[in-house]
Amino acid sequence: MIKYLAIPLILVGCTAPVTDPPAHAIPQEQMEMIWEALEYVKEYDVLQNRTEPNDAITSALDDFWEETGTLDEEQE
Repeated sequence: MIKYLAIPLILVGCTAPVTDPPAHAIPQEQMEMIWEALEYVKEYDVLQNRTEPNDAITSALDDFWEETGTLDEEQE
């Protein structure tokens, strides 16, 4: 008789951690705030490490004119 009562109790005890949320779970509102903060940090990092468009264009034009000048000198 005891073994028939013990089986359902064991099964309920084994599934309790799966069905109950952990005590240290973060509420949804706080999780959204954390995600927003992470996105802000990523955006800040991109802004700090990007190449300015004017610098990229100037550098590309300088390279172009250097190559063009070198080719003109070789043809003469």
